[in-house]
Amino acid sequence: MQSEPEPAGEAAVLELFGGSVRIFHWFRGSLPARAGVAVLLIGTLALGSAVSAGLIAWLSEDDAAAINTAGSLRMSVYKLSWRLQAGTDNAEIQRQGDNFRHRLESINLTRILRSDQQSPLNQAYAGLRERWHNQLAPALERGDVAVFHANADDFVEQLNQFVLLLQRQSERKQSWQLAIQGTALFVTVMVLMVGMYSLQSSVLSPLQELVRATERFRAGDLSARVQYRSEDELGHMANSFNAMAEALEQSHHTLESRVAQKTAHLAQANAALQLLYQGSRSLASGPASAESLDKLIDSFQNRLPGLRLTLCLHGDPREPAEQLIALHGSELREICSPGDCATCTLHQRRNIVASPVVNQGSELGELRAAFADGRPPQQWELELIEALANLIGTALSLERRREQDHRLLLFEERAIIARELHDSLAQALSYMKLQVSRLQTLMHRGEPPEQLEKVTEEIRDGLNNAYRQLRELLTTFRLKIQEGGLRKALDDTAREFSERGQFPVQLNVKTLPFGLSASEQIHLLQIAREALSNCARHSGASHVWLTVQQVGSEVEMLIEDDGCGVSLDFDPRLHHGLTIMLERSRNLHGRLHIEQREPNGTRVQLNFAPQFLGRDLERDTA
Repeated sequence: MQSEPEPAGEAAVLELFGGSVRIFHWFRGSLPARAGVAVLLIGTLALGSAVSAGLIAWLSEDDAAAINTAGSLRMSVYKLSWRLQAGTDNAEIQRQGDNFRHRLESINLTRILRSDQQSPLNQAYAGLRERWHNQLAPALERGDVAVFHANADDFVEQLNQFVLLLQRQSERKQSWQLAIQGTALFVTVMVLMVGMYSLQSSVLSPLQELVRATERFRAGDLSARVQYRSEDELGHMANSFNAMAEALEQSHHTLESRVAQKTAHLAQANAALQLLYQGSRSLASGPASAESLDKLIDSFQNRLPGLRLTLCLHGDPREPAEQLIALHGSELREICSPGDCATCTLHQRRNIVASPVVNQGSELGELRAAFADGRPPQQWELELIEALANLIGTALSLERRREQDHRLLLFEERAIIARELHDSLAQALSYMKLQVSRLQTLMHRGEPPEQLEKVTEEIRDGLNNAYRQLRELLTTFRLKIQEGGLRKALDDTAREFSERGQFPVQLNVKTLPFGLSASEQIHLLQIAREALSNCARHSGASHVWLTVQQVGSEVEMLIEDDGCGVSLDFDPRLHHGLTIMLERSRNLHGRLHIEQREPNGTRVQLNFAPQFLGRDLERDTA
């Protein structure tokens, strides 16, 4: 059933009521509107007071004129009475009477009369006219002094009553003016007081509270809020400030939590990097043994409480091992077979993460990680576990590389020893073997003792030479680079040959910005010893200079003496020491030059490119 439409009048009333409510809410929510209404009201009261004062003053002017006119009528009555008694000319008396009548009916008196004929003022004026026209004027025309005098006093009394009414009417007008001005003043004072109270409560107090809140907020108190609530502009400003402060406080808390989270992450990352650095340092400084790997696993497990690590190593997959090794830290170490992996209790933990341990593309094992409470690891923990697996793989790779380098260096030294034995002691023994065969032949021929003695002396010299070479080889083989490095070894060598060769060796080893490998240091030391040995045996020098320095991208070693020098047409192949020096310079991929020194002596110069500056290691160890 459809509802009947609302009447037009009711809709209009509702619309008017809604408009009034909207205007009221707008008025309450607008400080300029309230201030404007107050100023408009004060201005209206001031204007109304001024207008009313002017209007009442204008109306009071008629009252004054009427009072003056009424006062002059009293004087005229006395004059007429005096003239009648004095017997003044009748024409003059009539003229004075006409003047009195004109003033009695003048506009000064008639315009103050009210429209209400029953008012006391109108009745008093009507009584005056009636007495004038009915009694005084006829008596004046007749010249009847007695009648005129008899009514003159009553007429004057009526005039006094009329003037009194005029005065009261003027006083009422003045009272109205005073009342209007007093009311306007009172309303103005009330408006001002209400305005001042509204200004204090709605403007000054909220502004002071807002200023205090902003000062607290600027001082770092992010909980500062404005308690003022209103629908006006300052209320909106307070709400906006509170919303801004709330947003900034939430943003600050969010930033603090993020900073704390980032700080925690950075602390964790720093600790992880420190662990990785310490682990890599410990693994790099020593062999990658099971004990060192156990310590590394323990350090990571202590850094991450609840973490359990298992390192399973199965060796090179191209050559599967029959037994595996599982490292769980210093607490447990297991030797197991590949078939045990399926039943291993360590594999039954929840959220196990397995990271392969890779060495140059070959998987040597895997690092299994899980937390004791079964929770999955976080992203940074996963990255740390993977870094640990890579570190272990790198350590195993470095260990194998060190083993290969050591093995190659050992093979190289053995080859050098073999060549030196072959070139020195073996040749000396072969020479003595030939001399022994020659001695036997001479003895079979029955040669004289002098000839046999000569061969025997040659054999003795060969034995002495072989023994000297053997001692030099033993000294060379026992050489080691001590903690002081190449500089200390060269200094010991220079001191040794200075004492043995009866000539001072001036050593000048300039500091290099990089380090030489062990192989390079051994080769340099052996070449220096061989050159100094030649100086001691053949040069007859009184001074020897040994210099090691960097020249461009090469290392240069100079051995100079002031001895007899070397022949320009000598064949290095016929000199055992020179052959050893050339062999070692080739191992360094360097260049060895032996030449005359000006003005006298010999100069041995070696130049080579060190491994640190880019020389191929594989060429060096080939």
